[in-house]
Amino acid sequence: MTNAAPNWATGDPIMASLQLIGLLTRQVEQRLSQALGINSTDLSAIEHLITDGPLTAKDLADRLQVSTAASTHIVDRLERAGHITRQPHPTDRRKVLVLVSDASKDKLFENLTPLINGVREHVGKLGDAEREAIEQFLSGVVEIYTAAAES
Repeated sequence: MTNAAPNWATGDPIMASLQLIGLLTRQVEQRLSQALGINSTDLSAIEHLITDGPLTAKDLADRLQVSTAASTHIVDRLERAGHITRQPHPTDRRKVLVLVSDASKDKLFENLTPLINGVREHVGKLGDAEREAIEQFLSGVVEIYTAAAES
């Protein structure tokens, strides 16, 4: 008997592809975590800092849905590993901003660039009608995922 997850995509190639994308996404995240020498929570923190940063530890806690104490531990761990730096907030001297180091950004994008470029190239080959249908489909899937994540 195996411990494999149930195949919720049986018989539908679109559902099977979505399931596979989910699995492959987790594998890519594991590879990125290994390349940076960090765990998945720390990788999520770095992703938020790159996408939305710089952030305070409190802002990061909100995005990661962890306590401020946990966020402080994450920031401390990432700082010790050289992945982030702290700097004073430009307008509020009580706050400290967290930023991803250039070296860590470079390492992350070194690993992600082939994936991003491959998907960008694939999307670039789509015709207008295909793009519109895919955009509508993905928008609906994002709404469903968002609702599930928020419930």
